Amino acid sequence: MSSPLRHPAQLGALVVGIAYLAAGLLGFAFTGFTGWVIDTREDMLGFDLNGFHNIVHFGIGAILIGVSLIREPTITQGVLIGGGLVYLLAAALGFTGNLGSLLSIDGLFASDNFLHLGSGLGAILFGLLGGDVARRRLKVQGP
Repeated sequence: MSSPLRHPAQLGALVVGIAYLAAGLLGFAFTGFTGWVIDTREDMLGFDLNGFHNIVHFGIGAILIGVSLIREPTITQGVLIGGGLVYLLAAALGFTGNLGSLLSIDGLFASDNFLHLGSGLGAILFGLLGGDVARRRLKVQGP
């Protein structure tokens, strides 16, 4: 019997999903459950937090865990690539100073911007790497 996580994209989505889910839950230990969009000036390991930011991370983690368990890995790949593009957009908006009001990210060199950049690039990489594995598997197995 094969493992349900047969594909690199699925494993990547599961690992990153667990990390984001945990970050979302732990964030509430710092911010509490009130003041969803206010700038709390709270941080966890150098990353800015507020209730909305925690919900976003929790939701992204749950989505990634869910798509890691889908039988068809191309769906996982698509979600990783699409999510990666969204994270790159968040990084670009953060570096230009346009994420501050909602996510309480403070300016150009905020650690959150670099986390978004790394998350976006990593998600896209996992999504694209898996395609190479699938192509090699098709060559070995044939049509």
